[in-house]
Amino acid sequence: MLSHAGIVIVLAAASAAAPKPAVPALIGATEVQRLTPPIGFIDDAIAFDETRFAYVVSDGSTKADLHVLGPARPGSSTRTAPTAPTAPTAPTARTATETVVDLSPITLHPLTLKLLGPRVFVTGLDANNAQVAALVELATGKPIYKLGPATNITVITRDGKPRVAVHRVTGARHEVELDAIENGRRIAAGHALELDGTDTAKALGFHINHWSDGWTKAYGIKDGEWDRKENQRSPNVEATYDLIAGKVVDRRPITDLFEQHKRFQVLEQAKADAKLDFVRMSWDNTTIVAWRAGKPQQLALDQAIGQYDPKSLQGVLEPDGTTWIALKVDPVNPDAVARKKADPEYVDLFKAGSDGKAVRKVRVLATGTRLRLGVMRDQLWLLERSPGFDRGGKALTIYTVN
Repeated sequence: MLSHAGIVIVLAAASAAAPKPAVPALIGATEVQRLTPPIGFIDDAIAFDETRFAYVVSDGSTKADLHVLGPARPGSSTRTAPTAPTAPTAPTARTATETVVDLSPITLHPLTLKLLGPRVFVTGLDANNAQVAALVELATGKPIYKLGPATNITVITRDGKPRVAVHRVTGARHEVELDAIENGRRIAAGHALELDGTDTAKALGFHINHWSDGWTKAYGIKDGEWDRKENQRSPNVEATYDLIAGKVVDRRPITDLFEQHKRFQVLEQAKADAKLDFVRMSWDNTTIVAWRAGKPQQLALDQAIGQYDPKSLQGVLEPDGTTWIALKVDPVNPDAVARKKADPEYVDLFKAGSDGKAVRKVRVLATGTRLRLGVMRDQLWLLERSPGFDRGGKALTIYTVN
């Protein structure tokens, strides 16, 4: 065990004196690194790039320290810490540079991190639970600029470049602006949408069902246009309204009303996150569905889905089309009850390709604990939640898949 910068890094297995579980604690993976802060907890804001890993240690009231672990640099005097290797090898005590930045002047509740070379873009909540953000210089810990407060601040990709979408809601009025992430300058002011109590922009004849791209795009049903030649109104269409451009940018005819209704029901449930990419159980909990760009794909597990707690489902969608799934075994699932013997509380991790076949790759014993899944290049990480607390966790473990 090594200790530095107030962080305890556990690199070895549990003490030989500890009782061994009746079943293996880990199958299909190798533990590379385990982070456990002696004070506070590891927050939900976690990020990485090609060579670095970043996380925040918070205490919920006074402390929010960003830790950035990177490869060793010759002649560097920066404090060092073990780092997770990029190849599947056994745990190692080799050193790496570590940068620690105090984020408390910006936020005590960080939400997201994005590493940008020598800087990091941070979003979080202020004392009033409004969102704030800042671009911070890692070497000095000083902000280059700050944004907010706002209802939502989101890093998006627009025209092939990373941008910051700032979304504000005042009553029924939705406003957005687009800022350059490198300097905070406004690129576009956007166009406001006034909605009534049914999420309808009457001036546009447009009922909004869900959002995406940091609330810069609204999706829904647009009233048909009046055809003077035919002296009648054309059918309603699916439409996308771009608040930055201030116009409808896509119209699609509704060819299957039942399919459209079911699809919009699911997308409406996800509208609070303004995302079109997510993983959900089917309505009857018999199938897992990966949604990409608002389109569903059923995934077929190579294990019996009935053994899992459907409420434990987590999914990570990668840009290459890979989907990672986490499901926790229900120890008293119907098959276990029939055998009159509880199943071990494994969290099973599945990898699915574009063909929709989800193969179990890793099993982590998680008796009485909840784990949050993350994917980092060729590695996985699991954040162990504290009992009764849904923010952050008491330990973060990085694995390579065998």
